[in-house]
Formats: sequence, C-alpha cells, structure tokens
Amino acid sequence: MTVTGSTLLKIGSRTLSFDGAIFGVIMSYITSPALLAGFAAYAVGAVLWVYCLSQFDLSYVTFVSSFQYILLLAASILIFQEHISMMKWIGCIIIMIGVIFWLKG
Repeated sequence: MTVTGSTLLKIGSRTLSFDGAIFGVIMSYITSPALLAGFAAYAVGAVLWVYCLSQFDLSYVTFVSSFQYILLLAASILIFQEHISMMKWIGCIIIMIGVIFWLKG
C-alpha cells in the first residue's frame, strides 16, 4: 500500500500549484483524485500495518516491508521512466540480501 500511495501521490503532485494563497493550495490537494487515492492507500496501509504488528513480531514485519524498495524501483522505472543508477541498484540488492539473510537466520 505504501508503494501504491507513493505512486499516486507522485502522479497527483504533478497537477498541484504551490503558487498563491494557502487556501488555493489546500483546495488543489482536496480536489485531486490521485492525491486523495494516495492518501487513502496510505490509510489502508496503516490499518494493515497495525494488523500485521498484532500478528507477527515487529522485527519480522519491518524486515519484510523492505521489499517495498524493489516495488518502488519498479514503479519508478515503469510508470515514471526514471533512470536508476547502478549504485542504487547495488544498494537495493545489498539490502535485499541482508533481508534474506535475516529471515533465514
């Protein structure tokens, strides 16, 4: 849900104007379907997070949630056509190797 929320917020942020009065900025937030959907995705994610915390160890769910890095890279490339440097790929791979080691250990 975090990846979905972040992706929707990024899409919605493209339509925002931060010029002008604060009321106009707030109105652009609450009238953007993508932003509202992004905030809703984060809210659903928070509810699911609390459920997971009630069922599993904190250390387990926190490490498993690291998989979102891979999903965020995929969204960055597929949806936003962002360039991901080799250093970022290597860092992500190292993180995932660490998560696998932690889960196996």
